[in-house]
Amino acid sequence: MKTYISLSGFDSSQILSLIVKYGIEGGDRIILIRPDEEKDMRGELTVQAIRDLSRQIDSSINLQIHRVNHRDFEGMVLSLKGLLENAEGQVVANLSGGPREIFLAFTIACISLTNRIFKTTNYSDIDRCLSDIVLPNIAAVLEEKQKQILKDIFDNQPTNIGDIAERLCVSESTISRQVARLADLKALHLVPKGKTKEIRITLTGKLLL
Repeated sequence: MKTYISLSGFDSSQILSLIVKYGIEGGDRIILIRPDEEKDMRGELTVQAIRDLSRQIDSSINLQIHRVNHRDFEGMVLSLKGLLENAEGQVVANLSGGPREIFLAFTIACISLTNRIFKTTNYSDIDRCLSDIVLPNIAAVLEEKQKQILKDIFDNQPTNIGDIAERLCVSESTISRQVARLADLKALHLVPKGKTKEIRITLTGKLLL
C-alpha cells in the first residue's frame, strides 16, 4: 500500500505525474494538503480533478484533504509531522506546489522524519518534470569519533575502510562499525567495488560536519 502526500495548488500536473511515475491501485491513499480557508476556487477544481481521476482508476482509492492553518506556522509543522507519522504503507511525499508558507512547513516536517518517507519528489516549474530528491537527515546526533571519520572521508573521498583506518590509526573493525552506523543515518553512500566498498559522503554527512 502507498500513501501519496502532496501539496496542492492550482495545477494538477505534478500530482498526475506522481501517480503515473509510481503507479496507484485500489487501497492506496492520496492526501492533498490545503489551507483551511479556500479563497480561490481553482484549488477546489484541482482537488476535484484528482478525485475524478482516482475514481476512474479504482473506486477504492482513498482521497483525503488535510487542512492546515496557514497563519499558524508552528501548528502547521506539527500537524504535518503528525500526518507523516500516522500515514500507512510506503509514504511518497511531494515537495512542490501549494502556497509558499505551507510548502515551507511541509518541507520542515519531511526533513524531521526522513526515515519515515519512502520517496520524496519535486516537480520543477522550470522544465515541468518530476524528480526524486534525497532529503538530508539533519536530526541525527553524532559522536565525536563519527564526526572525525566523516571529516576524513570528506577530505579523501572516494575512500575505503582500510584507508580510513590507516589514516586515523584505528582498527578496521572499529571503522567498519562506525561506517555502517553512518550509512544507516544516510550520512554515507557505500558502493561495492570488488572486495571492498567505495565510500563517499552524502549531503546529510556534509550538513552534520
